[in-house]
Amino acid sequence: MKVLVNLLIMLAPAIVFAASAEHGGEHHAVEIPSAVIYQAINVAVLIGGLIYFTKDAIVSFFGGRKSAYLEAAQKSAFAREQAEREFVDIKNKLANLENTRQEQLAKAQAHANDLKNQIVEEANQVSKRIKDEAELTAKLETQRAQKELRHQLLTDSVEAARIVLTKDIGASDQQKLQNEFINHIEVSR
Repeated sequence: MKVLVNLLIMLAPAIVFAASAEHGGEHHAVEIPSAVIYQAINVAVLIGGLIYFTKDAIVSFFGGRKSAYLEAAQKSAFAREQAEREFVDIKNKLANLENTRQEQLAKAQAHANDLKNQIVEEANQVSKRIKDEAELTAKLETQRAQKELRHQLLTDSVEAARIVLTKDIGASDQQKLQNEFINHIEVSR
């Protein structure tokens, strides 16, 4: 059907010329050379053949392009929807972040103050422990030094007494010391 319509459209000028010559008022007839008619028929057959043999390929080509365009349009619509969802999500996250900024800052400040107090408390405990250990060490060293001094004093006293006793004590003094020693031992029993 389309072929016939196309053929009529192509041959319409020739039919018009023929009709005007037949009905026209001019006395001389316009004749279309037969070569032109054959060429027109050949062109019509060529166009008809091209349409007949290539219409499926052209239809499938443009159908494929149409489906490719539709598919690309669907993909771009999907990508746009996804981008819009991500944009809304990011916008919501930013709004949430803005809303909770002061709260987060307050939490961070409170946490920092807690850490500061904890560090100060630990430092006080460590310094107290070091002070207590230093006092204990000083006390122990003082006691050890006093003990060594007593021992040295006793040793020096005994040595001085031995020297004095060997030089100045006579037999009567030695007898008297022995008696006192014996009396002390009897009392302590």
